[in-house]
Amino acid sequence: MDVITDLMQNINIQDFDIGSSTWVDITHINNPHSFYVRPTTYRKYLPVLHASGQRIAAAEVRLQMNIVYKSKTLKCYCRGQIVYVNEDNDSLTCDIFAVDHGFLEKNILLRRIYHPFYKVNLPPLAFHCQLADCKSLSDVWSSDSVDAMKFFIGEERAKLVIRGKSYDKLVVELRNSCPDDIATMLALTEYTILGYDNNVINREPSLELDKQYYTFKELQIGDTLHVRLQSGKNLNSFYVALIDDYNDYIKEVENLSIYSKKQCSLRLEDMTVNKPISVYAPDLERYERGIIKTVSVSDEKAKVKLVDWGTIIEANVAQMKPLLPIYLAKAVTAIYCSAEQSEVWSNSLQKYLCPAYEFVITVKEIGSQFNTPYIVNISPIKDKK
Repeated sequence: MDVITDLMQNINIQDFDIGSSTWVDITHINNPHSFYVRPTTYRKYLPVLHASGQRIAAAEVRLQMNIVYKSKTLKCYCRGQIVYVNEDNDSLTCDIFAVDHGFLEKNILLRRIYHPFYKVNLPPLAFHCQLADCKSLSDVWSSDSVDAMKFFIGEERAKLVIRGKSYDKLVVELRNSCPDDIATMLALTEYTILGYDNNVINREPSLELDKQYYTFKELQIGDTLHVRLQSGKNLNSFYVALIDDYNDYIKEVENLSIYSKKQCSLRLEDMTVNKPISVYAPDLERYERGIIKTVSVSDEKAKVKLVDWGTIIEANVAQMKPLLPIYLAKAVTAIYCSAEQSEVWSNSLQKYLCPAYEFVITVKEIGSQFNTPYIVNISPIKDKK
C-alpha cells in the first residue's frame, strides 16, 4: 500500500463532539481565546503532507492557492495557503497561512514556495480553539498572560476536552502535567480570571471568513478543449467541465463531503446571498461546493448554485455547512457556455446535451464567470488513428 493510500485511510476528520477528548499538540498560541491544536495521531503524516514538489513560478501564484513553503518560523517545509500577494516590490512575496499549524507568515519570497509533492486535498489539520472559563484581566490580552499560557503548556502534548463549539472555533479545556487544567493555572497565578466569557479577544489578525470567494477558469479566444457536459437543457445555456478538471473534482469531493457531514449547520444569520458554502445535494447523495443565490429567511431556505455542476437546488439551512478556505483554492469545475447562434437550434447537436457526454469546444467569444457565457463552437471528438 503506497503512502498516500495509507494516509487517506488513516486520517479521519475529528468529530469533536461536546464532552469528547483527544490528545493534541498545541501548534500556535495567539492568546487564551485564540490558539491552534493538532491531534497527535497526525504527527506521522506531516512529512508526507509537507513534502515539496516543483518550485512555483510567478505566473502560477494566486490567492487561496494551496502550496508547500519553507517556513521562516519553523525552519522547515509545511503546508500553507496564500492569503495575500504583494507585487509592489521588485520581487514577488506572499503572506501564507500555515494550515496545519495555525499561524500567518508575511512576505515569504517566491523562491521558498513550492507545489505540493503529493496532490492530497485534505482540510487543515490544525483547529482553532479558545480556553473555557478563562477571562482576560482587561479589554485586551496582556503579553504576560500569553507568555504564562505558553509556559504552562510547554512543549508537551495536552489532553483536549470539548466544552462547546461554533462553526469556526472549539471551546476547550486543556490538561497536561500541570497540577490543574491550563485555565485554572492561569487564574491561580493571577494572569486571568476564572469564569465564563463569550467575548473573543485576539491580538493577532485572523483570516476574514466573510471575504471568501470562488475563482474561475479564464479561457482565451481560440482555445480548443475536450469537455464533458455537466448540465444544461438547451445549447443557448449549458455548463461543461474540462475532462482533467472533472477527474480531479471526483477525487476531491469525497473529502469535502466527509468533512461537511461533521460540521455544524450554517447559522440562519450567516445565510447570505453570494456566500460560498458546502451544501447537501440529494440527487448526488453528498455535499457539494455551492454559492447562495437567493434567501427565504421565513422558510429558512435558499436557492444554491452548485459551482461544479452549474445547477441550482433548493436547500434548507440544516443542509448548508460552512466551507473551509482550502476548498476555495481550486477553481470551480463548471464553465458557463452558449453555442454560436448558428448552432443553437441545430438538431444534429442536441445529442451533446446528454449528461456526461464528451465533445470538443472552441472558444469564439470571452465569457465572465457565471454572469456571461463563453460563446463556443461545438464539434465531436476526433477518433484517434
